[in-house]
Amino acid sequence: MKINSKLLSVLACLVLSLTFLRPAFGNHRTGTFALPELLAAGDFNRDGNLDLAVNLTGFDNITILIGDGSGGFALKGHIASDTLTKGIGVADVDGDGRLDLVGCTAWGYDVLVHLGDGLGGFGHRDQVYNGDGEPTRLILRDFNNDAKPDIAVNAPDEGLILIYLNNGKGGFALPAGELEGLSRCVSLASGDFNNDGNMDLVTALIPPIGNGSVVALLGDGAGGFAHSEPVQVNPFPTSIAAGDLNNDGKLDFVVAGAQPGNATGNFFMSFLGDGTGNFTQQQTTPLGKGLLKGEISLGDFNEDGTLDMAYPFTGNRDPDNQSHIVLIYFGDGAGNLTAGPVIDVGNEPHSVITPDFNKDGHLDMAVSNRTDGTVSILLGDGTGNFVTSSTIPVFCAEGDCEE
Repeated sequence: MKINSKLLSVLACLVLSLTFLRPAFGNHRTGTFALPELLAAGDFNRDGNLDLAVNLTGFDNITILIGDGSGGFALKGHIASDTLTKGIGVADVDGDGRLDLVGCTAWGYDVLVHLGDGLGGFGHRDQVYNGDGEPTRLILRDFNNDAKPDIAVNAPDEGLILIYLNNGKGGFALPAGELEGLSRCVSLASGDFNNDGNMDLVTALIPPIGNGSVVALLGDGAGGFAHSEPVQVNPFPTSIAAGDLNNDGKLDFVVAGAQPGNATGNFFMSFLGDGTGNFTQQQTTPLGKGLLKGEISLGDFNEDGTLDMAYPFTGNRDPDNQSHIVLIYFGDGAGNLTAGPVIDVGNEPHSVITPDFNKDGHLDMAVSNRTDGTVSILLGDGTGNFVTSSTIPVFCAEGDCEE
């Protein structure tokens, strides 16, 4: 049979169009590697054990890992997201007693709400909200004192933080509130920094020139925020974590970095709060050449009543000798942190969270190993030491995941 040459040309153009046009949602892969980055923990299937969600930046989806309550996890499956999925958070956003998952996507410029079914499954894209400025981090907190979780998400390319208030009907009110003047806001933490009973925010900023800074955004209890006086930090801050470092009842914070491309190497700095939303620098510790891409974590690992820090050392600028360590620093109760054990994990550890996975009363650790495409689970013994319990791949071939 003779084939029409014009028809062949049309079909060829259609194939090329389908090949190069970016799909709206998660069928597209940003890269060829999974690249797990950020972690969130919660009991997704309501069995009393903590489960995990981890974004796969390279595959544009989120992996769900189901915990067994002993430090073991099984890969449940994946939730399709939008292009370059980044920040994730867990809360019951619609008030049905089931945990939901909220994520933001840097190249999708959106915030996606995946409603949970209480069995460990989540909807594909139950709610979609327009974001801005390549969002990379979000947190879920009650900013207007109505006992319902709201969303704060950064828009670093626009110097904004967007606030989406829960509408009490299972979704979020539009338009989002905009907090302006926040140059390349790269990380978010929250707490009541001025002791007025309202939830506040703190974020790390990267100006076009010079050092970084950290600014607290003081909440008014209705979803509005006012800037406090910023404090200067080292260049290219990456992560910020809030907690009471000196046990005076006032929230403090630790800021850590530095991002890829820095010229000064990794660092962390502690700042003590005065209970009014202002902060004083307490400690600066350089960590040598390297970079930090993800999030640190604070917790009392040695159970002395003082907060400690876990620091995932993401890279050391040597592609043939990737980093594979998490640094533990112990708090002294005065706002200082001193070096403790060095924990071996997978290649290019990105972020760390430190809940109690095996319910023994000691904090444990989950670390996303970006290059390896795995999550390391390490169990704590209450003295500040951690032992690897399991290493879980975050991706499986189609049809191989548990349903």
